[in-house]
Amino acid sequence: MNLSFNIAIHVLTFLTKHSNERFSSDALAEKVCVNAVQLRNVARILKQHDYLDVHRGQAGGYQATKKTASANLGELYLLFTEGRDKGRIFTGDHDSSCEVSSQISTTMAKHFQQEAIRVQAYYENFTIKDILEDILKEDK
Repeated sequence: MNLSFNIAIHVLTFLTKHSNERFSSDALAEKVCVNAVQLRNVARILKQHDYLDVHRGQAGGYQATKKTASANLGELYLLFTEGRDKGRIFTGDHDSSCEVSSQISTTMAKHFQQEAIRVQAYYENFTIKDILEDILKEDK
């Protein structure tokens, strides 16, 4: 999981709840509690995959599409995690004379890959609509 994935879920859930409204990037960023640049970077990807609409001009803004509420979290997870730089997550050095140090990253990479598969499979069971329903239940 990463911040972009969480921003995407938050944005899509908020827009689903307010599906008949449009929000500027500044207004939406304030609602999502991130800066407008972070929001626009995530929204650009969501727009490319038709998860939200962007309307230009004075009455413009971001708005939910017919696809927003049914957006699958597993697909969103892949969209915002696959191929993303996660920084250094493994220790060791392949050139080390220490057997553990030279092999630990290869071994842990296999486990990391299995973890990612399981996390993605977990999220496959949920949509944005499910997230909104959970939030509304908790609010009561």
